[in-house]
Amino acid sequence: MTASKTLLVSRLPFAGVMVVWTVAYATGLYYFYGLEIQLAAMDSFFFNLLTATAIVLMNLISAYLPRTGIFQMSMGIALVFAFLSQWLGQQALAQLITDSDYLTFLDQSMPVRWTLGFVILMAVSSAAIYYARWRELAEEQTRHTDTRLVAREAELRKLQLQLQPHFLFNSLNSLNALIVTKPDQAQKMVQQLSDFLRLTIHRADAPWITLADELAYLETYLAIEKVRFGHRLEVNMDAEETAKNNVIPALVLQPLLENAIKFGLYGTIGKTTILLSATLIEKDLQIEITNPFDKEMQPAAGSGFGLTGLQRRLYLLYARNDLLQTTLSDNTFTVKLVIPPQP
Repeated sequence: MTASKTLLVSRLPFAGVMVVWTVAYATGLYYFYGLEIQLAAMDSFFFNLLTATAIVLMNLISAYLPRTGIFQMSMGIALVFAFLSQWLGQQALAQLITDSDYLTFLDQSMPVRWTLGFVILMAVSSAAIYYARWRELAEEQTRHTDTRLVAREAELRKLQLQLQPHFLFNSLNSLNALIVTKPDQAQKMVQQLSDFLRLTIHRADAPWITLADELAYLETYLAIEKVRFGHRLEVNMDAEETAKNNVIPALVLQPLLENAIKFGLYGTIGKTTILLSATLIEKDLQIEITNPFDKEMQPAAGSGFGLTGLQRRLYLLYARNDLLQTTLSDNTFTVKLVIPPQP
């Protein structure tokens, strides 16, 4: 059991409940048993004061009872406390009141009082036990939920920050070559790469951005790729104006575009055009990225993190596995991404 402060008595306006019950008890003695108002008030005060004391003592004791067999032990304690509280009430009133009719009534009513006292104590004790266990379960569920949320946020952050190593390595290799042959372009590429990495880190602190900001980020990324591939790479981005204000997960398009460049340009020497379109369909933002794809001229299978990592991010954010779809037809590879409204 948890500490006594978590039990029912400490959570309810116990004093107010006992006052109302004491008044009702005295009223019942006055109307149904014909006791004088003073006798009814004294009777109710003493018996219910001792009953309230017994409830408080049981509340304190129950905090130290083992969980196993707690109901049976509570029943035994309630039985003992009910007998003691009602017996002490009987003895106190017998010393204070000398009215023979009342004393006869007091003796005859003791079995009923003992039973009522036991029922009250057992009811309060059972309610306290159930309340304490409900609190424990609720707190445990809260801890589990918090743990899952922390793990989810940690995984999302890891996926969001993870950058394809080959992009950075290829950029550095291209930079190395440009330093000797075209130092001006090398200097420009260093600045672009610096801006790109700075934006990447900045995006990590802003998990949700507008499509317009994401497209601006892609422009920085493409500036680096165009230095690497020159005239061979052309990317056409077409986004509806109404779609640009939609909020999307940060860094969700860069891995898709990188994937299109990787597989669209590999093994080719001519110009390659990649298309990116964004349209708003009802409340969902639909993004399509299309690139040429030649099965005979593809690199060896890599880690596949781009699509796999994005699929995982989307599931963590939206709890759906149908938001990212790929199709291959007529040597054209298309990635269709659906972004629902921000959860």
